[in-house]
Parts: sequence; C-alpha cells; structure tokens
Amino acid sequence: EMAAKLSLWLRNTTPDDALLDAAAGPGKLDTAAGAAAVAQKLLDDPAAKAVMRTFHGEFLHLGRFANLSKEGVPSYNAATTNPELAESSYLFFDKIFSQGLGLKDVFLSTKGFVGPSMAALYGGGASAPASGFVERDLDANRIGYFLQLPFLMLYARPDGPDPIHRGVSISLDVLCAPLGPPAAEIPPLPAYMPGQTNRMRVDAHTKGCGTVCHNNMINPLGFAFENFDGMGQYRETEMNGSEVLPIDSSGSFAFTDGTKSYKNAAELMQVLATDQQTHLCYTKKLASFGLQRDIVEADFPLLTELSSVSTSSSGSVKQVMLDLVKQDAFRVRAGGAK
Repeated sequence: EMAAKLSLWLRNTTPDDALLDAAAGPGKLDTAAGAAAVAQKLLDDPAAKAVMRTFHGEFLHLGRFANLSKEGVPSYNAATTNPELAESSYLFFDKIFSQGLGLKDVFLSTKGFVGPSMAALYGGGASAPASGFVERDLDANRIGYFLQLPFLMLYARPDGPDPIHRGVSISLDVLCAPLGPPAAEIPPLPAYMPGQTNRMRVDAHTKGCGTVCHNNMINPLGFAFENFDGMGQYRETEMNGSEVLPIDSSGSFAFTDGTKSYKNAAELMQVLATDQQTHLCYTKKLASFGLQRDIVEADFPLLTELSSVSTSSSGSVKQVMLDLVKQDAFRVRAGGAK
C-alpha cells in the first residue's frame, strides 16, 4: 500500500517491480525513515517534476492563460504571448522544485524565464531568444513570481491594472483567506473623475459593497501592485487624460499574526516570504495534494509542523514533501495502527 501511495503521488503511475521489492523488505516502507528514504529517490525522478508541474498549475490556475485577452493592445499577440506566459510560469516552479528551493524563493527570486514575445515587454534592452526560453535577471522592481509578467498580465484589464482580482488571487491562493461571495451583479468601473487615480476610482467604487472583504482584505493587497499596468509594465506615475498623477501602492494587511504594512509590492513580497500564514497556506495545499483529500481541522498540528519546515533555512518544497511522508497522516489508515 505504501509503495502504491508513493508511486501514484510522485510518479503518477503504479509502482514498478523495484519499488514493490523494496516494500517487501523490513525497514524500507514500514517505518517513517524508510518511507522518507524511498521518497527521496522518487523525488529525484523526472516523473516527480511532471507531477509537481501539475500541482503548481492547479495551485495558481495556470490554465487561465489560454483564455487571456488584451483586446486593443498593439504590443500583444495572444497566439504567441499567452503560451509563453504559461510556460515561463511552469519553468519558474519547475526550478523551485528541481533545485531544492522553497516557498521563500517564490517570493524573493530575482530571476525569471523569458520567451521571444516576453523580452520586449520586460524591456531593459534585453535581446529576445530566437526560440524557447532563457532565464534572466530581472530588474530591481521585480522580485518573486508575482511581480513577473505572467501574474501581472493575467490579473489586469487591457487598459490598466486590476487591483480587485490581483487582491483576490493573493487572498485565496497565497494566504488561504476566505472571502465572502461576490455580488450577484458586479457593475463595471465608472469613468475617471478629474484628478482621480485608478486606486481612488476602485476605492470609491467598492466602498459600498462588501466593505469587510474589499476594504480590509482585497483592496489593500491589490493596491500594492498599482505600479504595474495592464501589460505588467512598471511605472511611477499614471495618466488620467492629460493629468500625470503619482501612484500610491502602500498598504497594510491583517495577517493571522498581526497587521503588517508595506510601501509597495516589493515590500509585500518580503512580508509574504516569511509570514507564517503564507507558509501555512502553501503547505495546506501541498498536503492536500499529497494526501489526496481535503484538509480538515484535525490536520492543523500537521500543517503547523510542515509550515515550520517550510520557513526554516533549509525549507525546500522537497523537504516539506519528505516531512509529509513521515507523518502518520500519510503512513497510517484513518483509525488504523502503525
């Protein structure tokens, strides 16, 4: 049973003869240390990389790039750009897993993968690869995956940033902070008033609807990304007609361990990289994927232990997975004996 469970999770197939032979030997899969040793070998198998590709694709809804549209934007070509945005995201998380990196690196990495269509959008005079992808150092304003083009372009309007959906994504996917149901009918954003920034417009538009969700949870996170427009381009100011207006991307958010402030998205990434809520959320999703079931309240001690592994200096994604394999929640049937 353990051989099958490990193989189906980490190889996405039934166990081979070598793994079944290992299961027959004492001290192999009938102990926590033995199961972890076998899992360590499986994690280095190329099949595990493909499995984790599926996990991260589901984790951040990377399938949504297939339907991305930026109608009316001259520099955008859906046929070439959308597949690049998706694949560059997969490559980023492939590296996080394969090279023994952890969740902190998701928020703090200064490197990203760039395809031919993406190079011009990143700017900085970077030459485009003739084909495929190259890993490049990105500019100082782009630390972590969420300040790279894929996330910023996916959650944006063609004509500007979308702080509501950027904030919703961070709340649900990164912090596991539940939100109330949206209104049955969501009215479009009104036209700009004179002297009004995008932040002012969205803030005024959402004041009367879902006050707790918008004003306390969605908007404070989404507004941190206001320096990035609808095509993920960095800017210090924005235009309202002929007016040049300064951008305010500061905010604060009530995390489970207290309210923390940040002046922009880069500072928010620094907060998320070390915040316990972020690591609890990721390990909850990873544990659910590994256990192939919903996480329940009784699993909270397990998540606490896994998140402690994640936040440690050696807290790679692989290490969290190995620690999960050692747990009774993985190794023992519900109600069964060790």
